[in-house]
Amino acid sequence: MKIISLIIISAGFLISSFAQENIDYALAKSYFTEMDSLCSIDNGKLWGIKLYGPTMLVIPESRTIIANQPDNEGKLSEQEGVFIGKLPDNINIANYSIDWSGKKWAVVMWNALSQDDSFSRNKLLIHESWHRIQGKIGISPVMTSNVHLDGLQGSILIKLELRVLSKALVSENISDKKAALKDALIIRKYRQKLFPGNNENEFERHEGMPEYTGYKLCGLNENMIPKVIAKQLDLAESKDGFANSFAYLTGPAYVFLFDDLNIEWLKQIIEGKSLTEIAENVVLVVIPSDTLQFKALIEKTGSKYDYETLIKNETEKYEKQKKLINIYKEKIIKGNQLIIRNNNLKFKFNPQEKLIPIDNGVVYKTMRLVGEWGILEVNDGIYRSNDWQLFIVPAPKSLNLEIINEDDYVLTLNKGWKIVEIKEGKYTLTKE
Repeated sequence: MKIISLIIISAGFLISSFAQENIDYALAKSYFTEMDSLCSIDNGKLWGIKLYGPTMLVIPESRTIIANQPDNEGKLSEQEGVFIGKLPDNINIANYSIDWSGKKWAVVMWNALSQDDSFSRNKLLIHESWHRIQGKIGISPVMTSNVHLDGLQGSILIKLELRVLSKALVSENISDKKAALKDALIIRKYRQKLFPGNNENEFERHEGMPEYTGYKLCGLNENMIPKVIAKQLDLAESKDGFANSFAYLTGPAYVFLFDDLNIEWLKQIIEGKSLTEIAENVVLVVIPSDTLQFKALIEKTGSKYDYETLIKNETEKYEKQKKLINIYKEKIIKGNQLIIRNNNLKFKFNPQEKLIPIDNGVVYKTMRLVGEWGILEVNDGIYRSNDWQLFIVPAPKSLNLEIINEDDYVLTLNKGWKIVEIKEGKYTLTKE
């Protein structure tokens, strides 16, 4: 009887605590129903796999889960046609896909869903649903290796490519579309020649394909979609932070151009080809072997898209960025350091934030790291090495606390873990 009473009390507390949040179960259920209807219209025709499946909406502040179906381990309870629970602290909250409680879930943050714009809401839900099944499609997930896009030259050239793609999307004439597509490829190939360590094409398959799918199936009139994407490309010019986000723009732009040009691209993508390779089969691009000639070709191509003004604007921005680089160098690189090795860490960051290249790595303004040692939540600066093996923040002033509150981060250590000095000014986390 005691055990039964405890279960009843716990269940009652669980229900009442969720009720205090005033969760609109009917609204959440309507989101799931709408997404299910849109995915049913496609019925797996696009990718050969049905997109609708286990989906959870998560309220970040409370970590409350609102799911469209039960989990396999009984961690969710049914409430008014949806299933609710709590996401554990050691799982990061983001728009992505995860394996949890016996199922693979599409995860979307509740506050990322627009109540007023059903198209953007459904696009996001379908985007993350695609990630849930991308392994079955055969497209491997990858992390970006495109920090160059947040440097001066890379930023200029990605924004120039976006200008060209925008023009191509709104052009009514097929020959104009092909001419712009050729210009975009010239710019891309020049950028990739300057920065040979990039994985732009691979990352574009990983994030560009779900973004295209979201646009394609969100319910928006298909004739309107290229115009909507073109508008997003235009708006992106005033923004920064392309290392993690460029593919959300370029991916759907190229693929909807392929659709306009009646190019059979999807089978080629599944077979492993990049959007660049597919485009090269549509328009002939002759790349000069001489670097100076290639640069001259870029200047000639760029002159059609106000290249000089773009260079001027980005150079002015980069001069301001130098001050930020120096601030982070003083704070993270030159000062005492807490060094965290990437032993199967889980990390969450904002893909829209600009990365700050420093030495052989980059600085993120914000990030959440979860490891066997605990949780690190950074609000102003964490260094990540280019090989993803090291994460560094300024060493804390106090070492012997379970919860360490610094100006730039909060570090919560699991029981049995502590900070130790490995050499002068260098600290790390170790188990007692």
